[in-house]
Amino acid sequence: MGLQAILFISVFISILLAFIYFIRFVSRKLSGRIPPQLYDRVEQVIIGGIVVGVVSMFQPWLFVGYKYGFLVVLFSTLAFIVWSHITPSAVLYGEEEFVNVSAQEVVRKTALE
Repeated sequence: MGLQAILFISVFISILLAFIYFIRFVSRKLSGRIPPQLYDRVEQVIIGGIVVGVVSMFQPWLFVGYKYGFLVVLFSTLAFIVWSHITPSAVLYGEEEFVNVSAQEVVRKTALE
């Protein structure tokens, strides 16, 4: 029994560390590169997936809805966790038009002023 517990804990921790690494990787690749409109739209789709999954899980008519609703909630929740670690690009108001820049550039510009 002790060996099974050690195996379970080690597999659980390795999955958790892999997910943390995946979050950091995606965050470093996409932060500051996503336009705010696209960021908001993707976030709305993910939240919509959570809502659809919960409604599917709690409907009393079809067992298939429960099965797929659980999977939709699971993947939508994981996607929301990853997406919440991404920073959209900032919008600076210029003389003539709007300019998309990264959050680091906004911090640098405000620090210089």
